[in-house]
Amino acid sequence: MHTRAEVYSPLQNTAVWLAAWLYNVESSDDTLDALTDLGGSHSFNGESVAQLLYDVRSAADLETPGPAVRLVLWGPGQAPRLRAGSPAMEALTQAGALVVRGVGLNHILVPSYLDSGVQWRWFEDPEPLPEPEWLSPGEADQLLSRATEQAAVLIEAAGGTRKELPDPRLVVGTLADFYDTPGLPAGVTPRAAKVFARADRVAATIETVTDRLDDHSFDPQLFALWRHVRSARMAGVADAAVDFQREWAR
Repeated sequence: MHTRAEVYSPLQNTAVWLAAWLYNVESSDDTLDALTDLGGSHSFNGESVAQLLYDVRSAADLETPGPAVRLVLWGPGQAPRLRAGSPAMEALTQAGALVVRGVGLNHILVPSYLDSGVQWRWFEDPEPLPEPEWLSPGEADQLLSRATEQAAVLIEAAGGTRKELPDPRLVVGTLADFYDTPGLPAGVTPRAAKVFARADRVAATIETVTDRLDDHSFDPQLFALWRHVRSARMAGVADAAVDFQREWAR
């Protein structure tokens, strides 16, 4: 199993850029450039990503309190917060989904990341979706920090990894930089940026140990962090979207 699929999704930054664009924080050109960096060419029913953005703006409810764009991630020990048996759930991939709040229904955008680019599918669900965790960035950061400390104590007590890299800090830093590419749009709250950075750092550490060191003796301890990494990413997206809305409404 490759760790990156469990701890990283370009959908995190895609969600933040989409929310920033909806609330006029970022221009269409900059948003399109960022989406290209996050997956190459995008297509939607044979149309360009520009058409997808236009349709999202037409469908989104930007005024109701709460995040107009939510990130849905899932994996071992964490079910996706979509309706069981719904078409969107059936189409879901490991990459997750975006939920765009509409008037009286939810619009669910499900991407497939391919070598040729990103293909999007659009679903509408008039039924209420399962409630998200609704963690604040501070709560998500605290849970992730605590789980990381617990995993580190367990690994240290067991004697550390069986292999060593010439410069493990450099490897972790390089991977953390990868996770952060192409960066965040303007106006992202420091709270959200901090929890994203923490999630990137923990994800890079997990990947370094399991994939780069090829040491799977601590998989149980490290795998337990996956859920907290995903929860941190979802909490950061929700916080950024709410803050964009707050500034837009002034």
